[in-house]
Amino acid sequence: MFVRYHIPMSQSRSNNFKVVQLNAENLFLFLSDNTDRDWKNMGEKDWQRLSTSNVPNKSLVKTLWLAETVLDMDADIVCMNEVGGIESLHNFAKLFLKGKYVAHLLEGNSDRGIDVGFLVHRDFLHKVELRTHKNRPLDFLYPHERETNLYFEGMAPERQLKTHYFSRDCAELRVYKENQERPELIVLSVHLKSKLDPENIDPQGKQRREAEVKTLMKIYGELRAEFTPATKIILAGDFNGSARRGAIAEEFAAMADSDLESVIDLAGISGEEAATQLQFNRGGGMNALQIDFIFISPDLKNELSRAEVFRYRSDLKVALPLPKTLEQRTYLPSDHFPVLATFNDFLG
Repeated sequence: MFVRYHIPMSQSRSNNFKVVQLNAENLFLFLSDNTDRDWKNMGEKDWQRLSTSNVPNKSLVKTLWLAETVLDMDADIVCMNEVGGIESLHNFAKLFLKGKYVAHLLEGNSDRGIDVGFLVHRDFLHKVELRTHKNRPLDFLYPHERETNLYFEGMAPERQLKTHYFSRDCAELRVYKENQERPELIVLSVHLKSKLDPENIDPQGKQRREAEVKTLMKIYGELRAEFTPATKIILAGDFNGSARRGAIAEEFAAMADSDLESVIDLAGISGEEAATQLQFNRGGGMNALQIDFIFISPDLKNELSRAEVFRYRSDLKVALPLPKTLEQRTYLPSDHFPVLATFNDFLG
């Protein structure tokens, strides 16, 4: 399934190309009236009364701060996670991003309505095509499901389980130069299985996440082989685990064998400076985790000019230090920090 869009050309961008990975943390924006208004002077109760859903809207203060962050980064393409469908992403773009971005999203497989999508800057001069891999089989079943299949084998094969799919999606955005049929760039955006295990069948979600990683690498390999010469690929997302070389978790072994490289690694950033999420334990201790990534194919390595984990800013545009407590973190617009990669403008 795919949808092709043409972004109207207005004015040229600066001589670079920027991509952001952003988990927006429950960006639900369901509004009975999406007329623009003075949001900064609206109270939270009045804001929530605009919701058309039984799911609360993201707080207005956090929504405004998140929008300011996106505008500050001024990226050409923003890979978005934890978005409440196309309605929420469209409302975010229209009402809070000053109309500077166009929302692109196809509903995925999430059981709580958090989807993967893209924001594309209106001044981005290239045609884009949105595709989904939500129906791509993982060729994976849990051990207890395989046992159940053995029980039904022969006698009732119609009751056998076939496979699982991405818990959200692997969304694909193809970027085309004018009058070209071959994409100049492919951007993949994912939100891999979380560490939650409510059914107590997969501790920390590792088995499902490993299956998603293996399928993700198959998709990457197929896309690289589809065109000659190979099309450049950016893979961004919330990986819900350590996919960083040198500290890679076992469920990401398939990525370790690939030629993908993290822009944060290439920039030489490590430790707390590389952290995209902070977790606090009951004793007050903090774990600085890097679970949000932008990976690039080898042919983009020489085009990368800068990479950073973007820190949220004050009203005076000063980067805030890392929170020291859970309470401090909850004031931020998201529990994830964005990853920003800047390239030389290889798209021309």
